[in-house]
Amino acid sequence: MRETKSCSVSSMLSLEKPRASVVSIESATNRLTETILGNDDCDLADTLKAIAAEIEVSHIAYLRLSPDKSPDLCLLVAVVTYSRLWQHRYFVKKYINNDPVITYGREADQPFDWSALPLDDPATKAFFADAWNHSVGRNGLSIPLRNRRGVFAVVSFSSDLPNEEWEAYKEANLGKLKLLSVLIDSASHINFKLPAFPVHLSNREEQCLLWAARGKTYQEIAEILGLAFGSVKTHLDAARHKLHCMNLTHAAAVAFATGVIPAQALK
Repeated sequence: MRETKSCSVSSMLSLEKPRASVVSIESATNRLTETILGNDDCDLADTLKAIAAEIEVSHIAYLRLSPDKSPDLCLLVAVVTYSRLWQHRYFVKKYINNDPVITYGREADQPFDWSALPLDDPATKAFFADAWNHSVGRNGLSIPLRNRRGVFAVVSFSSDLPNEEWEAYKEANLGKLKLLSVLIDSASHINFKLPAFPVHLSNREEQCLLWAARGKTYQEIAEILGLAFGSVKTHLDAARHKLHCMNLTHAAAVAFATGVIPAQALK
């Protein structure tokens, strides 16, 4: 009888819902508040990596886009914790033009799970297959944000938790993730500012940045343009500093977003 009772209890326990992991965001809000107040000049991407670990998600991604809805949709700011390989692939493949999270998020006014996206659509399926292969996370939640000037932003949290545990996590922490999203948006305006224009890039700086945006390495750019490796690095560093950007991916995005380099040039 005891053995039967033990089996029964075990069966009942197996039917229980996964326990929700309730996270603390006090440290995260303190970090972001310090950035907003100008008391912390750390790279926002590093701050988001630390926050992702604290709130038990795999990655955090922040994207802010121009209000322009034309086919030449331009990225203004991107702060993500994804691998450099995925960031590079995302830019070179021009996923910004058909990222289903951005497409859906532009019309959404509430947080949405990635499972709500049209996963039967071939393009969406291919995008997520590529993202999963680059360790973006098997589950995701995106929170759309808009300001009065029509600028759209979206903050995404991704995870490798099993589906049931991910649902429990969201249910327990959605309010906190919304608050963090607003703070991340505010912090991005302090941490990443678009340069005052006009900015003038030399012909070589523009050429090198364009080839970098197309996915070429420093050495490949040197061979294409007939320059020394060191000269390519000097031109790219100069372009990045003129655009007030912290890395080449951001520099290229700002250059296209603000028209310093025409968006058509990437095609």
